Amino acid sequence: MKKVRHWPMSMATVALMFSLGMSYAPERAMAIQLDPLSPALELQENLQEKYVEKMDLQKEEVLGFYYSSMKDSTDARKHNIKQALIKIHNEKIKPQQVFSFNEEVGNSNLPEDGWQKAGVIQNGQLVDDYGGGICQVSSTLYNATAGAGMNMVERHNHSKSVGYVPVGQDATVAYGYLDFKFANLYDFPVKIKAKSYGDEHVVIAIIRA
Repeated sequence: MKKVRHWPMSMATVALMFSLGMSYAPERAMAIQLDPLSPALELQENLQEKYVEKMDLQKEEVLGFYYSSMKDSTDARKHNIKQALIKIHNEKIKPQQVFSFNEEVGNSNLPEDGWQKAGVIQNGQLVDDYGGGICQVSSTLYNATAGAGMNMVERHNHSKSVGYVPVGQDATVAYGYLDFKFANLYDFPVKIKAKSYGDEHVVIAIIRA
């Protein structure tokens, strides 16, 4: 795996930031909010090595990585997670481009598009609805992009805590209402690598394209 490099911002990038009403703070954007001595952080680092090899990314410049567990999910929830991963896998984000999770994944409320009913959080309650589980993908993606130094344009927390990421590190989505968006403010394109392994782990890496 190549050494991660973070590149300076161009004037065009700075202009984009102002147009989006954003301020760039690398020390905040790149920091995953975990205690440096946390076992969870150590596990992330150990699994990164394993999955970088599984995803054949040893020669790539990996900017950000995150995994979450779906081991205890229902079959319907796993199906939705895998479908969302397929939709964002290999998505390329150009310099200054804003990525929208909802635009890429589409309307998960439509059963005719293959979405199944699984648990979703609505008003602090867990209920079954189409597309249940895709928020685990958006949350895993959020943590991977935060580690890669992307700038968050839009992110929302769930109305109650979730079990697959630490408290406050989730990114809920609801088509037409809540989205997860980030901007690539680097001077080079990046690509999303998104996979599931053994019906157990959701794995997302952000690499230099």
